[in-house]
Amino acid sequence: MLRRAVIFRLLTILYCVFALMPVYGKEQVAYKEILELPFIEAQKWMSYGDDPLQKIGVWPAAQHSEAHETALVFIHGGCWLNAFDYHHAKGMYSALASQGMDVYVISYRRTGDEGGGWPGTFNDITNALSHLSAYWQKTTIPMKKVLAGHSAGGHLALLAGQHNRAEMPTFDKVIGLAAITDVTTYAVGENSCQTATPAFFDGTPAEKADDYADATPHLTENTGMFVTLHGDQDNIVPVKHAYLSNATAMIVNGGGHFDWLHPETPSFRQFLTIIKEE
Repeated sequence: MLRRAVIFRLLTILYCVFALMPVYGKEQVAYKEILELPFIEAQKWMSYGDDPLQKIGVWPAAQHSEAHETALVFIHGGCWLNAFDYHHAKGMYSALASQGMDVYVISYRRTGDEGGGWPGTFNDITNALSHLSAYWQKTTIPMKKVLAGHSAGGHLALLAGQHNRAEMPTFDKVIGLAAITDVTTYAVGENSCQTATPAFFDGTPAEKADDYADATPHLTENTGMFVTLHGDQDNIVPVKHAYLSNATAMIVNGGGHFDWLHPETPSFRQFLTIIKEE
């Protein structure tokens, strides 16, 4: 209890830090800038598999609203590569927790990890979500559940939301931030993240057509729960990926790829608004 109280106090202090920061309307945030954000470490970790990478970190809310208790499950990006893990967005998780929501961050095996790539990476995500559902059943089921992911993590979030299985949580909203929604066209691009796509599938779209099709989100109806958020100046995932059939697309003018992870940006504020919407 003492440890939890200390964590809550630190998160409250962090909230004050973010609240007092002047809002400059930052755009085109560089990757280096998100690494420099203040952050709190996860209060606890839960394992959902035998591999050390198969774990879920919890950033608890600094303050709870009884009427609007929210659990945000987040899937980090990084081109599905094991060179990038959850660490780079810790400032974002901390900022979100300071806004009164419990943040659950999924660590998973990626390209370059044993068992990573397609479909192992996606299986990790669905297994993690099933673990969370069982955990909430034993503790407290959140009043509102949101699943979100950034970039390659946005791709995995949209795909997992589409394949919502009985043992997985039922989410009120699924949000893709700068999400890769068409892996087939993305795989033939020339930037560093695009060229990493065939390694994730262990083959090109021509060689692994069925796998690429299975890994592409296909929403059959517009339920209002799927939202794609994208900056029109994203030079890593082109803005055309925001226009996923039967999802609500919202475009931030001047927004870049990493803006979603920085609490001083219009993009982050748009993300926060969507989370808090009824």
